[in-house]
Amino acid sequence: MSVTGVGAEVRVITVFAMIILAVGTSLTQTHLGSIRGTVIDPTDARVAGATVEIVHASTNIRRVLTTSGEGMFVFSQLPPGEFSISIGRDGYKTYVSRMVLQVSQRLRLEAQLELGVVTEQVTVTAPDTLIELDSSALTTVIDNQQIVQLPLDGRNFLELALLAAGTSPSPQGSAASVRGDFAMSVNGARENANAFLLDGAYNVDPKLNTPAVRPTIDAIKEFRILTSTYDASFGRHAGAQVNVTTKTGTNRFSGTAYEFFRTEELNARNVFAPTAGPAPDYRRNQFGVSLGGPLIEDRTFFFIDYEGLRLKEGVTKIANVPTLAERQGDLSASLLTPPTNPFTGQRFPGDVIPAPFLNPIGKAIANLYPLPNRNVPFENYIASPNQRDRNDRFDARIDHTLGTGSRLTARYSFGDRRLFEPFSGTGFAEVPGFGSNVERRAQNLMVSHTQVISPAVVNDLRVVFSRVSTGVFHQNFGNSLNSTVGLPEMSTNPRDFGLSFIKVTGYSPIGDEFNNPQHSATNLLQVLNSLSLVRGRHLLKAGFDAHFTRQKAFRDVQSRGFLTFTSQPYFTGHALADLLLGLPLMTGGATLDNRQQLRTESFNAFVQDEIRLNSSLTVSAGVRYEVTSPPVDTNDRANVFDPASQGIVQVGTGGVPRGGYATDYNNIAPRIGFAWTPGMSNNTVVRGGYGIYYNRSALAPGEGLYFNPPFFDFNLWYPLPGAPLTLANPFPAQFPIATPPSALAFDRNLKTPWLQQWSVGVQQQIGNRRSLEVNYVGSKGHNLLTARDINQAAPSPHPYNLRPNPQFGDIVALESTATSRYNALQVRAQQRMLNGLTMHAAYTLGKGTDDASDFFTSSGDPNFPQDSNNPKVEKGRSSFDVRHRFSMSFSYALPFGLDQRFVVDGWASHIFGNWTVAGIFTAQSGSPFTVALLPEVDNSNTGRAALGFGMNDRPNLIGDPTRPNPSATAWFNTTAFSLPPYGSFGNAGRNILDGPGFQNLNLALLKQASLNEDLDLQIRLEAFNVLNRVNLGLPDAFLGSPTFGRILSAGSARRLQLGLKLIY
Repeated sequence: MSVTGVGAEVRVITVFAMIILAVGTSLTQTHLGSIRGTVIDPTDARVAGATVEIVHASTNIRRVLTTSGEGMFVFSQLPPGEFSISIGRDGYKTYVSRMVLQVSQRLRLEAQLELGVVTEQVTVTAPDTLIELDSSALTTVIDNQQIVQLPLDGRNFLELALLAAGTSPSPQGSAASVRGDFAMSVNGARENANAFLLDGAYNVDPKLNTPAVRPTIDAIKEFRILTSTYDASFGRHAGAQVNVTTKTGTNRFSGTAYEFFRTEELNARNVFAPTAGPAPDYRRNQFGVSLGGPLIEDRTFFFIDYEGLRLKEGVTKIANVPTLAERQGDLSASLLTPPTNPFTGQRFPGDVIPAPFLNPIGKAIANLYPLPNRNVPFENYIASPNQRDRNDRFDARIDHTLGTGSRLTARYSFGDRRLFEPFSGTGFAEVPGFGSNVERRAQNLMVSHTQVISPAVVNDLRVVFSRVSTGVFHQNFGNSLNSTVGLPEMSTNPRDFGLSFIKVTGYSPIGDEFNNPQHSATNLLQVLNSLSLVRGRHLLKAGFDAHFTRQKAFRDVQSRGFLTFTSQPYFTGHALADLLLGLPLMTGGATLDNRQQLRTESFNAFVQDEIRLNSSLTVSAGVRYEVTSPPVDTNDRANVFDPASQGIVQVGTGGVPRGGYATDYNNIAPRIGFAWTPGMSNNTVVRGGYGIYYNRSALAPGEGLYFNPPFFDFNLWYPLPGAPLTLANPFPAQFPIATPPSALAFDRNLKTPWLQQWSVGVQQQIGNRRSLEVNYVGSKGHNLLTARDINQAAPSPHPYNLRPNPQFGDIVALESTATSRYNALQVRAQQRMLNGLTMHAAYTLGKGTDDASDFFTSSGDPNFPQDSNNPKVEKGRSSFDVRHRFSMSFSYALPFGLDQRFVVDGWASHIFGNWTVAGIFTAQSGSPFTVALLPEVDNSNTGRAALGFGMNDRPNLIGDPTRPNPSATAWFNTTAFSLPPYGSFGNAGRNILDGPGFQNLNLALLKQASLNEDLDLQIRLEAFNVLNRVNLGLPDAFLGSPTFGRILSAGSARRLQLGLKLIY
């Protein structure tokens, strides 16, 4: 039953109030862990009233409690680290042990006391526990050794999250990857469905739900990736929870100073880079320092760090550009269809356009292309302009102990990046001169207070403020190249000046990227409070958090307009000839004033109970409630298309909600799980769980409020008989037939996306150092965000095919109607240090399907239906579906030196001792992609859409599209696709072909030498893609393109990096 209106708000407030009254305060501090134990005597009887003291080894923070009548104890809300545990009781010797607690971990200890006096002490070495006996969640922990030793290309520790089973990289060209953000897909969830937590608070850029700040590697203690069936204390996102903990200072001063260096002389050439001449520029310097220690011994500690990056890298692109003869009108050597005179229908004599026919503006545009520099058909130009990247980040943290284990923490993290990209991305200019400048500054301030109210009750309060400011500006920002060539500017605002985006089929596009300039500044205030209560066999948790988001932004989409010249037989049949004659097939652009002031709030609450029913069975049960208000404009300065009135309506009037859709109050998420340890050895755990997980949508789709007239007025212009478009006036204010404007609508009953997750599996510890885990994991997505054109015309060959509402062009509606399914077998093996070798391996055999893999386009999938009136036929493999994926990380201390298998001493020990080899190997099958018609080709005659590839039409599939031996020059069988009859849709499905697979091996060779008692020097040689494997990108999948079926890009070739690191 739907819950709406004032009554719903009262119910929500009542629910929150009941939770607060029940627990006193409220969100569990999700990066903290617990140690749970049972104390027994020599006869295995439970020992009540024993005193248990726990001490954090590096800071001497202490907590004390006594065992219950059943001999049980629980220390909750513990920070990660090594702990000393002592247990005393009259008539027994004091039991002493050490345990290492990882982030969010639940450890179990069974302590058996020996008869004696308390003054006697028995020190017990707690066994290494590779399995979590009380958790139903599927998790992977990346510890500090992995973070600092493994070779990471770019030193981004988040890349290590891809070592977890069920993870896969984002699709090529996805919204996050285009911005350079880290993102991944986990167990069938979209890339924007992951939560990134830093010290227990959300560290998310609301724009696309990607990480906000990224601390340096030397600032990270460890992190945990929860991938499925985690308990109700985690929420807001339905994918993975990536839980990162930063380092604290200790009673001992320690730190690092380092420099990592790369240059082009150490790199292999990309397979698509020119083989002659000097290699593209490459110089990378990454440097930093860290320092931690005590301000007041045993009470106050600090940790600070800084890292800088300076990068200059030549980025290679291959393109087709007009020859000197072609730009003069001589097309006799062109490999494209010979041009015809549009006035006579006959070929030009000798395929040369007479000089009087040439349009001066068209010639000026053609002369903006660089001249060819290689003699290769359709690939006659290659360039490697430099990308420049400057990145600075630092963190500062202070921890203060108040007594009885209570503590105060304050941390500030900062990151600032200035990036110049010489090419703006797939589908845009492939020649220099039209790149993008990206600016990003992120800040995160956290203050927390953890209070031990009693041995059984712990409260944690934290307040977090974060700000992310991002701008993307076209290379010719403020410089009117349009005026230089004779084109008018659409906008009067100088920030929009540049060159209109110009697409010429068969040649590289030119012009500035049409989504820029844009800038946003997003503030997020979080208030989180949690309470943990131990009562008998129950570990009770309850929590509440509130998030307040504010964004100010502008996004001048299509403010310079675009012009399209195609090889379709409307004019000459040759796109460059159409340009030279000044005959565009289509133009478009927007006039706008859509400054944005968005705000949204989110409130979340949960109750969770972990019950240890007996020594072998733990059950967790909880429920979570989440509500997020739609983003609204502070001044209601926004319009939406209203399907009811079939017109544009201001938000907040005429029954239209202020955010375009109503708040969804129906987000109740139950969770249940179990962990069973059969037998007495505690070496095996069978776990399983089920839960409902809601996903807070990214802020970006909410910006659709601003993309309707009059704040955003987008129009298309097509030439008409007797009224051609001209280059002197390609965006006419007056035209014989007014082109209807585009519009954007929201489903008023837009729902919160949610996933069902379930898993069952077994984990076995093998000896003291190895474990093996096998799981079945499944998920089903509901109410996923998608879009379609609700004003799409029915396919028809009729030349005047009208849309249902002829007053508008495309009307893109945001709806929550997409679904997904995912099933996988996941295997994970782990070995802690044994004979010098540490290893972690994961394999996933999975399949994901959906009818839309994102709200935004990726390189291989428009995520927009060919037929908007029948979107369910889009069902196919998810764009991030990777059928097979294997990853392995390892670290091996070479057995040479003192006290090693191969003993060497003296000078030889200094040379051959203390060497370590570390590496990461990844192999996966290819991701799917969609074959489509060229974006400018409206073969179905249904009209373009604002999203997707453009026209979003697909070809007919008339044969087997696969090839027995695919290669970069012919990845699939192009003859299996044909152009459908005009006025009809193609029958080729979505994501029916696989792209190239991926294999990569990164290796690091480390030598650590002691300079004195307190100072070590580490020398590193790292090789990324050490085998220099060619990892091809996706092919050109547009029927009608000269390079249809070919692959024109590849991942990085082998790169070497040298590093020096002082450890003190």
